[in-house]
Amino acid sequence: MLVEFSYPLDPSAILMPGSIAKPEVMPRSRMVPPPEDADEGVRWDSYNTTSFVKLFVHTGTHIDTPYHVDANGAKLGAFGIEDFVFDQPVLLEIPKSDLEEIAVEDLKPHEKQLSQADLLLVYTGFSKWRSEEPERYMMKQPGFSQHAAEYLMGFSSLRCVGADTMGIENIPEGRAADPPFPAHRAFLLTREKFLILEDPNLAPLVGKQMKRAYLIPLRLPDLEAMSVTAFADV
Repeated sequence: MLVEFSYPLDPSAILMPGSIAKPEVMPRSRMVPPPEDADEGVRWDSYNTTSFVKLFVHTGTHIDTPYHVDANGAKLGAFGIEDFVFDQPVLLEIPKSDLEEIAVEDLKPHEKQLSQADLLLVYTGFSKWRSEEPERYMMKQPGFSQHAAEYLMGFSSLRCVGADTMGIENIPEGRAADPPFPAHRAFLLTREKFLILEDPNLAPLVGKQMKRAYLIPLRLPDLEAMSVTAFADV
């Protein structure tokens, strides 16, 4: 059975911090007569319907590449299609609340699983606030400590890490650090190719055994990140 664990790119299901705009669909052609306030740049009464989409690539459930925090890091185009398929996905339940860190001590009891994992997903339960208290979800989120990120990078089979949080680390705290976003850097700069998964919907995976997982982006090669459709065979 396939289970999706990404949020839909529907404006009602998207959270964006600050003033970042949600995805915008811009009509290029429409198969209907022009309305009274018709955009003159649209081909009305057309033989087909076509559209443009304006999208911030960190929208919704998305992956980050090393280029996100390193001007010389690997961009999306450096990853082959096989890099988005995971044969040993692991989901750990590690409950966390506001501003708490996922620490090395939380991970060490699971070393046997971690030693085999190529994808690690941590369900903190904090995603319950995504719809109930979106500002809390964005600004008070838990996240991986720098030491936890460094610890996880010691597992050579690991290729991607994510948690049910807005980012891999608390965004305001990460931005204020020197250098900024230390957990991002620990994950993304340790190896030539590594992925971070942010803002996934992990609740549907709880209690299920994943056999394989997929994180499928639009493969625009020069980007540092991209929204993904994430799903698992359970």
